[in-house]
Amino acid sequence: MLRRFLQIFLISFAVSAVSAQTTPAPDSPPESTRVKEPARVSNIFGGDLPQIDLPGTYKFILRPHFGDLINRDYMRVDAGLRWALDNHFDISTAASVYFNHGLGGSSADGAGIGEVRVASKYIFEHWPRQNEEASIGLGVDLPTGHPPVDMTDGHYHVAPTFIIQHNWTSRPRLTTLGGVGVDLMWDSSIPGTFGTNQPHNDSMSATFGGVYDAGQLKWSLTGTYATTALISSEADSFYRLQPGLQWYVPSRFSFHSKTQWIIGLGADASYGPDGFNLSFRTRIRAEITFRQVMDKMHLGGKKTP
Repeated sequence: MLRRFLQIFLISFAVSAVSAQTTPAPDSPPESTRVKEPARVSNIFGGDLPQIDLPGTYKFILRPHFGDLINRDYMRVDAGLRWALDNHFDISTAASVYFNHGLGGSSADGAGIGEVRVASKYIFEHWPRQNEEASIGLGVDLPTGHPPVDMTDGHYHVAPTFIIQHNWTSRPRLTTLGGVGVDLMWDSSIPGTFGTNQPHNDSMSATFGGVYDAGQLKWSLTGTYATTALISSEADSFYRLQPGLQWYVPSRFSFHSKTQWIIGLGADASYGPDGFNLSFRTRIRAEITFRQVMDKMHLGGKKTP
């Protein structure tokens, strides 16, 4: 019964998203008069804060997994595109590419796309209260091709989420958040391996945390509880605590290019059926905003009267 309700929710979300796009939206205020939104802080329980880029913004995102040069015989590179259709709705798509780097002593040869992800998000501004925003999101993960067995878990995932963030007027740099999510899984024909303390069946989760915006530095801390007991035949519980730090590299260190480089450090402490596990993460990500590039080209080509 609960799974059927979730399927109805997914269909309703898709219909509402299409309806939102068929209804003409009011013209957005000029960029010079808009209040600058806080930088996006990614990978908060698989998604973002309820924030959207300026309408019409296209962002190309590139994330190489440099740690694979040491830990794996192949290297993964995530590449994706995010598009903000208006003030409330955005969509994104990404592909995880892999290739053998030849540094691990393995004779394996091969390259391709191991996984594809499609996601969308709709934001309710100033709801449920004036200093809060809420968002509903939907992410779909699809293993594809013939990836290494430890690159994917071999399952299709459909994951709706609901998030509320609170912006503290007394502490404008602090944002707290809470949300719930569901992860529905289906077997695929592609073999894979589950990660440590990863649910092996449909699960529901609740996450709470906060983000402190210190300018170029963004500190985050989230805690997540997930369980398979409510919507699957299993009854496992999972606990996760994730502190993190992201540095938005100033443009002067990238020769004032339009590419925003982000360097992240984080830890992942989890407890579940596999016992206690602690791991550390580093990440480097590049975001190229095409709106800024096109605006610059437009202004550069404008004739002076």
